[in-house]
Amino acid sequence: MVAVLCDAGVSGLKDLVRDCRGAAAVEFLVILGPLLLLLLGTFDIGLAMLTKTRINFAVEAAARCGAISASMCPSPPQTAAYGASIAGLRGLDASGFSVTTAACGINVRASYPYSGIVLPALILSAGACYPLPDAT
Repeated sequence: MVAVLCDAGVSGLKDLVRDCRGAAAVEFLVILGPLLLLLLGTFDIGLAMLTKTRINFAVEAAARCGAISASMCPSPPQTAAYGASIAGLRGLDASGFSVTTAACGINVRASYPYSGIVLPALILSAGACYPLPDAT
């Protein structure tokens, strides 16, 4: 009786090893992880680049607004608030902007902590300097 069970167990195991049903599902699961990582990583890098572009544009616009002394930007705090409103990023307010007067004109710098889906936390920063108009 024991010999019959052992033979049945060995032949059952051989049949299981030879059975190829479901191999495609297992292969798909093996490739799914790297494929999702590649897809989400590409999406995340695109979002980081878009965020960096928005910060660059906001810094340039704020520097220009401060240099021409537009009615929206008569002082550095209001220039920083203008830059934050142009960026339109959640978590980036006027405190993320630094507005100073430099030799090149109005210098505006901004930094923003970006945390992505796949990418580690990054600090995206940008700076721009716009010349002051001549007083003459």
